[in-house]
Amino acid sequence: KKMKLKQHITISLFFSAFLYTISNSWIIFSSSLISGVLIDIDHILDYFMAYGINIRIKQFFEVCHNLKIPRVRLIFHSWELLFLLSIYAFVMRWNPWIVGTTIGLTHHIVLDQIFNRPNKWTYFFFWRLKKDFRIEKIFPN
Repeated sequence: KKMKLKQHITISLFFSAFLYTISNSWIIFSSSLISGVLIDIDHILDYFMAYGINIRIKQFFEVCHNLKIPRVRLIFHSWELLFLLSIYAFVMRWNPWIVGTTIGLTHHIVLDQIFNRPNKWTYFFFWRLKKDFRIEKIFPN
């Protein structure tokens, strides 16, 4: 079963609330919640590149959930980005905005990796680039 927006919102809310209970930080709560959901904004870019800037909400969700798009860049769905953000969080002395954002993006990608059942390399940006972002190579099933 694929992860959908409603599920990501629900899980981000619960996960972020848990983070608040252990960190007592509204910044970590907020940045984790927001990034855990808004990471999917990269689907809009892929949609626009395939269908133009004429978004129809129902069509957008159908296209994304049923992979009816020729290329998927998914620039924020990237283990490489998470690696860089983790280093940045360390360098910035664990700034709560960066920590929360990194955690939110991480739990989103982990859930996508588990429930969307992609190839083990799907959420590596450079692997997708090597495949020319072609949907049939990235999500062959």
